[in-house]
Amino acid sequence: MCQLAAYVGDRPIAPLLLRAIELQEPYFGAHASGLGVIDDGVLRVEKDAGYVARVKETTDIESLGGTTGIAHSRYNSTAKDDPRYNTRRMSHPFVDCTGTLCLMHNGGIANYKDHWERLRGRHKFTSYEAEIDAITDSEVAVHLLEEAVGEGLSIEEGLRRMAPQLTGSFLLACISSEEPETVWIANWYQPCVVAVGDDEAMFCSSHIGFTEVRDELDRIFEPPKNSLLKLTRGRVEMKPLDPGRRIPDLRLDMNELGRLIMDVLQRKGEVDFRVLWYELNPDGWARAYGITPEEWQGLRKMGVSIVNPYIATLDMLLAEGKIRRRIDRRLEGGVEGTPRFTYSLA
Repeated sequence: MCQLAAYVGDRPIAPLLLRAIELQEPYFGAHASGLGVIDDGVLRVEKDAGYVARVKETTDIESLGGTTGIAHSRYNSTAKDDPRYNTRRMSHPFVDCTGTLCLMHNGGIANYKDHWERLRGRHKFTSYEAEIDAITDSEVAVHLLEEAVGEGLSIEEGLRRMAPQLTGSFLLACISSEEPETVWIANWYQPCVVAVGDDEAMFCSSHIGFTEVRDELDRIFEPPKNSLLKLTRGRVEMKPLDPGRRIPDLRLDMNELGRLIMDVLQRKGEVDFRVLWYELNPDGWARAYGITPEEWQGLRKMGVSIVNPYIATLDMLLAEGKIRRRIDRRLEGGVEGTPRFTYSLA
């Protein structure tokens, strides 16, 4: 689970997008941070392992400019405990072999090794780490899209062709120097919030990413799942992504989930965002959605993510004064000071 942001418009792009992922990173994220921009028709990328404040010190990420960009805060469960899987190479976003496409991913592509074996003979995988003989699952997506575009498909057509080829969970966001003021988002069932303003558009994984610009934007909303989004100046276009996927009809009982969260905090004391999520899995989540644990596990295998409803419930409890939240800093992915939201009873 990662936290992402993107923007098209005239605001200073590096401060805007870095702040957006910095606000989100204490949920899931902060193992690595990266920014890709289109600046005067040229694609530029800066990235490194670590949370935003650290990557500002180790790279020239704050110098990036332009009117279109994508930013990524990476979380990887393996990298959390093994720094060999948390390197600059494995940070997002990724650039294709032509140097014109830039892509980032949220989720987990279950069948990435099959794609890697098929693609590795004709593409350079820049995330490859020889010591562990591994790449990030996400990098296969940029090369799949590269091949589709190379065959004459548009980015929209390429993303739509790719979607049925990917199993697991995914939201893909990409920019291209060939379409310098467009952000494309292909989202199966990951967190996705978009905003439209006067001659600008923005995307964040979670609502908190809009905190400092919320009052300056006209509309902030969550698009339908299984959507292909096109963000341009002052506009968000939405189309179905993969007609072959059935969108689950999930109805969350926030009051029930709130009670279950309170029960965990009563038993465990102070718990971070991730641990609390897993304390509720699978029985608690099944109860909150009114389904069986087996049905819940099946939805998870389908790539269904419910992070934003979880965050909304926590925010409800915070607003009601029932729980507290603080940022705890710890060693993760070989980086000291990684921020994590931690919750306790008020």
